[in-house]
This record gives sequence, C-alpha cells and structure tokens, in this order.
Amino acid sequence: MISRSKVEHIVCLALNGINIIFYLLIITAVIFKCIRGSFADIVMGIYGIVLASLLVVNEMREFEIAYKYFYFLSTYRGRGLVMIFFGCLVLDSGIVNIVVGTLVLATGLLYVIMSFLSHFPQPNPITINWRNWNDFSAEGLDLAHHRNMNSNGMSEMHERLKSPAPFFPSQRQQPLNGMVPAQQLTR
Repeated sequence: MISRSKVEHIVCLALNGINIIFYLLIITAVIFKCIRGSFADIVMGIYGIVLASLLVVNEMREFEIAYKYFYFLSTYRGRGLVMIFFGCLVLDSGIVNIVVGTLVLATGLLYVIMSFLSHFPQPNPITINWRNWNDFSAEGLDLAHHRNMNSNGMSEMHERLKSPAPFFPSQRQQPLNGMVPAQQLTR
C-alpha cells in the first residue's frame, strides 16, 4: 500500500506540472489575443507573457527573492488568485482564449478552495518536490515531515506567537532572575 506522504508528493509534483502547462497555455492564449487585439491588448499581452514566463521559472527553481517579496506565490490562495487574474486576462472571443481562460479560472478557484484545507502541504517549486519525492520513495522510508519545510516564510500568527508579550507602562517589570531590586526594598 502506498503511504500518505508518497501520495502527497505525487499530488505536489502533479500540481507543479499542471501549473507549468497552464502558464505555457496562458502565454499561447495571450499571443492569440495580441494578434488581433488593440494596442492596449498588446501592452497587457506583453505584461502577461513576461509575468507568465517568470512564473514558469519560479515553478522550476526556488528563489529567495520570491519568498521574500512574492510570498503569496508560496500559498495556494495566492497562486489561486494569480490564476484567476490570468484567466480574466486571457478571456476573449477566440476559441483558444475561451478554453484556456475557463480552465485557468477553474484551476484558480480550485487553488483557493485548497487553501482552506489544512492537510495539503505548502506548494514548493518542482525541484524541491522532486527532491522530497526521491527522499520518500526509498523502500520503507516514511518520514513524518518534509526535508525542506519553508522556514523563511512563517505565518503571521506564528510570528505573533514567537514574539514576546507586549509591555504596558502600568505593569511592573520583574527582573529575570527573580531577585527584587534594591530600590523596591527601601520603599
């Protein structure tokens, strides 16, 4: 029987492949839209092609700058909203644009729904998912956690829980060693 972690890695690799295919389809649909479009369609098309190309590269490799400035790409909700944006961008009266736009919109909605399910692992680039698949696919190996748990991007709640409690001026601060300061003894 195949373990849950192996199934998760297969799903992650499949989602990486789907993302790459859809980004390439987006580039194709944008080119079709630019062929018979106005000047505004061409400018938006260039923007869409550049952005989709960068997302293909981001799907292939792990970039520190992507985690720092584009953290939304490492969550299902963020990826879903990007897919919804691209679906709206490529929708047009052409057959290719209608098909690609509808598929990308549906995938974006699926990603947004997946963001509310807690048992899916965080989306990673295909290189990390492939490395994790190789680690877990060894015979009899079934580890509890991924090798690369994205420690760079922590949730806001996790950051709040790690930070010290707020200090209010009306509260007296107790020394860390439990000793009473000499000033309080003389009062």
